[in-house]
Amino acid sequence: MKPLRAKMLRYMERRGYSEPTVKTYVSWVSQFAQYYGKSPELLSEDDIGAYLDYLKRERQLSQSSLAGCYSGIKVLWEKVLGRSWNANKLPRSKRVQALPEVLSEQEVRQLICQTKNHKHRALLKVLYTTGIRVGELVKLKPTDIDSKRMVVRVEMGKGRKSRYTVLSLSLLKELRAYWLEYRPEVYLFEGQVPGRHISIRTGQAVFKQACQRIGLRKQAGVHVLRHSFATHLLENGVDTLTVKALLGHSNVSTTARYVHVQNSRMKGLPDLLARW
Repeated sequence: MKPLRAKMLRYMERRGYSEPTVKTYVSWVSQFAQYYGKSPELLSEDDIGAYLDYLKRERQLSQSSLAGCYSGIKVLWEKVLGRSWNANKLPRSKRVQALPEVLSEQEVRQLICQTKNHKHRALLKVLYTTGIRVGELVKLKPTDIDSKRMVVRVEMGKGRKSRYTVLSLSLLKELRAYWLEYRPEVYLFEGQVPGRHISIRTGQAVFKQACQRIGLRKQAGVHVLRHSFATHLLENGVDTLTVKALLGHSNVSTTARYVHVQNSRMKGLPDLLARW
């Protein structure tokens, strides 16, 4: 392993960066170095700016990819090489705030009820009624289901933050029946190898198959269940701060975007064409 790479890995390990973040940042720094055919130590701020422009204009990468590259190179530059980062010269590309895709309550009901496999149905119910991410779901353990306090503990979620979310009576009943049938040993949802959790890809595939089963035409990934959880709670009168806590958002502005897609906000508004 090259010394610079090892130094960056040690820094991120000490700071407690998640494994996916470490892989993403190291990959982008590697691609940055390969693009110029030089060690990053020999490159300049102008080289960074030119590379970011290339990714945006020539390769037309998504905002998410650009953000990952920017952050990875910034960590290398500031924390590993010990150089100052000129935010005026190297501004972060502004994130486009797209409205989240949301399923109706009827669509979610069809999605779940027409899933006959008990394990898959329980998985979809957990995602929808707790609002957790699929990456958090695969790491759930039976001991995270607290039936006395009626909460689900999410251990080390995104940003390495733990939190509690809601456990409904309906979900508890479903999970008890599921546990009696499958008897998972370590993780709540295990694969073919006992003691090892299913992959994120498996969770995504279960959702995709459910969508195909009911003929859902919306172009949405499994994360739409989290969006739907938040939106449906708001539509049913739950306050924004409570939803923020359940989702594990650091900033209420992140949660507030779900306010914009509530059907309840549109009800009762006047028909501007009615008097024409």
